[in-house]
Amino acid sequence: MGTLVVERLAEGDFSLIRPLLVDLHVAEQEHYEDHPQLSRGEIEGHLSSVPSTFSGENVVFAVRDDSGQVIGFCWVVLFDPGTGLEGEVAEVYVAPEHRGHGVGEVLIDQATRLFRERGVTLGYVWTRPDNEAAVHLYESAGFERSRQLVLTWYPTEANLTS
Repeated sequence: MGTLVVERLAEGDFSLIRPLLVDLHVAEQEHYEDHPQLSRGEIEGHLSSVPSTFSGENVVFAVRDDSGQVIGFCWVVLFDPGTGLEGEVAEVYVAPEHRGHGVGEVLIDQATRLFRERGVTLGYVWTRPDNEAAVHLYESAGFERSRQLVLTWYPTEANLTS
């Protein structure tokens, strides 16, 4: 194989990757038996195009104390990158003096209710493995530890200059 050239496809050319995208979805879903297994035709129907852009929606739920002060919040992001509506619990925070009283539970319950109402196809939340309270909260709401390896990229001096 000669020199490999990378090109940015024009919006009208996105159909060129559709067969590969369908193959990817067909092959990957087999690794997640707890996810709905779609037929090739269902996947093809859902992946009618790859949009050049997408937009999302921020939804923030809050709990107030008797004085009206916000004591906890849950920030949810909804977006469809072209493969189905996804939902992320971006942030959950409860003021320290109000923890252990069910505030986090009602907030995360509201987030998962929103996922169900909107027909989210994939929902996720990120936390550190050593944040035991958060892990317990999310697992009690139906989130499961992922079998996927998540790698992160952060800007550093080394990768910004390459």
